[in-house]
Amino acid sequence: MKFTLILVLGCALALYAQSQVAEAHANLIRSEPTANSTLDGPPDRIRIWFTEPMEAGFSDIRVLNSAGARVDNEDSVVDANDLTVMSVSLPPLPDGTYTVAWRNLSTIDGHTLRGSFVFSVGEPISGDADPAAPNQTDTTPFQTMYEPFIRWAVLLSALALAGGLAFELLVSGPVLVSAGTRSPLGRLRPRLRSRSQRLLWLALFAFLLASVVQLITQTAIAFDLEPAAAAGQPALELLQQTEWGRTWQYRTGLAVLTATLFLLPLFVRFRRSRRQNVLLSATLWLALIASLGILLTISMTSHAAATLGIARFALINDIVHLTAAAVWIGGLMQLIANTPLFIHGISESARRNALSRLVRRFSAAAALSVVVLIVTGAYSAWAQVTEFAALDTPYGIALRSKLLLLALLLAVAAFNLIWVRPRLRGSSSAARWLRRTVVVEVALGVLVILAVGFLTALEPARQVASRVLALEQRELAFSDTVESADVTLTIEPARVGANTFTVKLEDRFGKAIENASDVRLRVSYLDADFGEESVPTANIGGGQYELADSTLSIAGAYQVEILVQRPDAFDARTAFRFEIGSDALGTSTAISPDAASGGLYLGIVLGLLGLLFLGAGVPMGGWYNRAGALTMACGAAGFIAGAWMLIAAQGASEAEAIVRNPIPPTSESVAAGQVVYERYCQTCHGVNGRGDGPGAEGLEPPPADLAVHVPLHGDADIFGFIANGIEGTAMVGLTDNLADDEIWHVINFIRAQADEQNSQ
Repeated sequence: MKFTLILVLGCALALYAQSQVAEAHANLIRSEPTANSTLDGPPDRIRIWFTEPMEAGFSDIRVLNSAGARVDNEDSVVDANDLTVMSVSLPPLPDGTYTVAWRNLSTIDGHTLRGSFVFSVGEPISGDADPAAPNQTDTTPFQTMYEPFIRWAVLLSALALAGGLAFELLVSGPVLVSAGTRSPLGRLRPRLRSRSQRLLWLALFAFLLASVVQLITQTAIAFDLEPAAAAGQPALELLQQTEWGRTWQYRTGLAVLTATLFLLPLFVRFRRSRRQNVLLSATLWLALIASLGILLTISMTSHAAATLGIARFALINDIVHLTAAAVWIGGLMQLIANTPLFIHGISESARRNALSRLVRRFSAAAALSVVVLIVTGAYSAWAQVTEFAALDTPYGIALRSKLLLLALLLAVAAFNLIWVRPRLRGSSSAARWLRRTVVVEVALGVLVILAVGFLTALEPARQVASRVLALEQRELAFSDTVESADVTLTIEPARVGANTFTVKLEDRFGKAIENASDVRLRVSYLDADFGEESVPTANIGGGQYELADSTLSIAGAYQVEILVQRPDAFDARTAFRFEIGSDALGTSTAISPDAASGGLYLGIVLGLLGLLFLGAGVPMGGWYNRAGALTMACGAAGFIAGAWMLIAAQGASEAEAIVRNPIPPTSESVAAGQVVYERYCQTCHGVNGRGDGPGAEGLEPPPADLAVHVPLHGDADIFGFIANGIEGTAMVGLTDNLADDEIWHVINFIRAQADEQNSQ
């Protein structure tokens, strides 16, 4: 028995370890060359970056010329060191337009995606290529029309199995044992257990059958075969060569182990009934652990395990979510199966007492499960939808349908709790009402799981919405009013690659300002400091100043600073921040959950649930009662895990290095920084920052010339100089005198001052 427990726990740990590197829905992020680009010379290799790792043997790139002939070296490869990158080498290509067609297979749920984009060498893009739709990605909602229903069958049977075991161990078992063998309920015990076992066997067989169908369907998709041809060698290859196949093997192995545990008591006989009960209880607990391992494998092939940046947190949340769903839905199925025996198998008075105790115990477990489902469901919705705008997608529609069905289910459950349960002990008709309402609950629960089947088969809402946003976003526009000048900035096409920045200047009467002596831009990538310099723009007339062909090479967050110098007005300075995505329809990361918030939110979720279970365990008897102790143990584990995650998230936040000034260098920030500079810095560094202030006399080494030194250092370095001082100089730290925001304002001021000095 100990060996079996170790085997089950070992499988679970191995699966969790694998999940740390597994992803799903491998959507295109960017490519080299970029989609719709025109190159002066031919590239030697095509490289494409995807959101998730890919199966090397089932993913490839093909490059076709305008005649449809393949022109690459047919050596497409997935990078062994980074499974999110795929490339193919090219021979010297003549001038012309080329199509890059790619196909990949996710390492998690086996989703296959296809797409294409075009680029040209030595001439504009020709033929039927449409620059407005650079990446013709296969965006069909399902791989097959049966996929949502297959996933529904797998999930429903797994929940019925795990929930049925939990019901027998946590609800019906304790009630039957406490009733004694000589009571009417005790005499009914063998029949109740027999019916529960039949339902568990039915769930197990349904799960194995659905899993086999899922394997054949997945094989047909991966190999582009008809389902009839997928069985046999192709299925074996999929099992051996893919992460999805290996996860499937773990899943079915755990199901077979569960079946073995079910059969074990039939082959082991004890003379004493007490030993038989101990054996039965032990095998049921081991079977429950194995069934929870099955739920873990389902989570590993879900969207949760593929949520970019927070996969581990989302996976933990999904496991808790599925466990709670199993306790509720699986328990309802057991309740509906056993209720007829109570109605017809024992006397009315015994039935009232037994049903009242059984339902009261199940109601406590179901109520806790519902709260867990709501809290963890909110986390899942945030992870997969992220923004309300993403609800207007197929995934969002399925999610809203699920929530509507869940609301109806909760309404029926509330009726059961408030009206039916209190009447079970005193009314003969309450048992029949219970049976009817539980039937409705189970039916609604089955429909909720069907909605989940559609959700797991659909691409997450945030990814679809990201691509829609990429299509709609052809330019970005910003405006500000500084020093009586209306400054408007447009960025086109706001994609990775070459972009045109246009600054339009108007006075307060709407008249174009055409006499600016200098309009400069500094475009900075916010997640790294590349030491960017300000660049002058060209006056193209009509109050417009243009910086053409400025390359933004990385998708992410950017800042553009604008300095306008005019002979008849004060200098105007403003800044704007924006995000850009790759120049591809397949880009799916523009809307994504914040990685820094993933652990923080999950810590809050686990902490709240921990407190809830601790509070619920007190009226159950606390640590002195088996049910209360189990509830409080779950609560303590959840609270400790949540507190640890909150502390870790806070530590990570404090330890995270700030690469860029978090405050944009607007005119207001520069003015605020000037006030601080004049108070603390001007005495030594001087009015213009040249190191010639009255306090500089006699200092060795002399104060730095900020016009020279500031451009040489990043924001984080300068922040450290101001906050902590510079050892071996007269520069002392000001961290005790200035708040962080004041230091950032000073940095904006001295950078603006250095720019003005260097532009003269």
